[in-house]
Amino acid sequence: MKVAGVTAHRLKECAISVEKRALFTKWKTSEEWIDDETFGKKWVSPTCLLYNPSDGLVYVGMAALDGNIFYSFDPRTGSWTSLNYPAGRDRYASEIHQSLLMDDVGCIYGAVATLGDVDVWPKAPGGQLFRYDPGMGRYEFLCIPIPHDYVQGIILDRKRGILYGNTFPGRKLFRYDIANGKVRELTMLGNVLPEYLVLDADGGVWHHYEMFQWAGRHPLLRYDPDRDEVEFLNLDLPDLMSGIRAGSQMETALLTRDGTLYLGSRSGALMTLDHRRRKIAYLGKPFPFPRMKGLIEGPDGLIYGVCGTEYDVHLFTYNRSSGLFKDLGPIVDDRDGTRCWMAHHMCAVDPRTFILAESHNHERASFLFQVTLSTGLR
Repeated sequence: MKVAGVTAHRLKECAISVEKRALFTKWKTSEEWIDDETFGKKWVSPTCLLYNPSDGLVYVGMAALDGNIFYSFDPRTGSWTSLNYPAGRDRYASEIHQSLLMDDVGCIYGAVATLGDVDVWPKAPGGQLFRYDPGMGRYEFLCIPIPHDYVQGIILDRKRGILYGNTFPGRKLFRYDIANGKVRELTMLGNVLPEYLVLDADGGVWHHYEMFQWAGRHPLLRYDPDRDEVEFLNLDLPDLMSGIRAGSQMETALLTRDGTLYLGSRSGALMTLDHRRRKIAYLGKPFPFPRMKGLIEGPDGLIYGVCGTEYDVHLFTYNRSSGLFKDLGPIVDDRDGTRCWMAHHMCAVDPRTFILAESHNHERASFLFQVTLSTGLR
């Protein structure tokens, strides 16, 4: 089995010069990013994906400074459809980051992030939690969990009816009870990368926090919903690439059907977390470069993921029986050679078709990549 075909699907196109990016990243304000003709209207990135088997569509959360942040994508035709997120509600609502989940009746929960920074915090209302009905095309806005803060990621505890999320720029962990609409701040997190949070098989919520005062470390915490307590653990992920910012923090996770919790780190390592024994087991690093995203459990029992960055991005599998990784190949459009800068998320359409969300390309707008695998032996 290997990558047999790749197609890049473009929503918008633009070119960003090295000089312009350097100028904006170092000197421009959040308002100037929004008002810029290129960054504000054309520089878009798919950031999270949700496949809906009921309609065959992939629901796409975008980073887009014009506020058009929610689309559907049809992998059968390669067509995009805007879902008309009401951007007029908030000038700074510019991303759905890691925040699309489907409930048991087919409604989609989402949360709004921002590309703005602290310079707009006082006047920014904060990120909305929302529910979207794909059949009706209707939005229901639930709450702003933390005023002025925006939501980086959410997870859903189906058994207890709870949504959890993390925020930016304030970096807090919150809980939203779906039945009564009540929201609570659980803890502040410190200066961590609020990229990913995950549930274990007992409903515990895992996230990093910062030990800033002396150590400068980013251990894990666990929130227990039954005891309603946060436990700050002295437990770190291995940091295999010390030069990578936040290299010991997780940026993808997967709870498999048998209750095993897999974590992928920014340094590109895969590991398991035994949530009861509080033990981390390092499994390996499938690729020499950093980053790991989009862990998926396939129907064949393999774990699929995507790793790498800076136009050297590969799809891989991990065989849990043998403990072996397999590089399935690079993400390169076989028609014109367009390469994926960095993958931010991935979903499976069927056992041999995957959609990858390229994100935050430094030189152009980012695309969706549709990947087809060959059939064959593992």
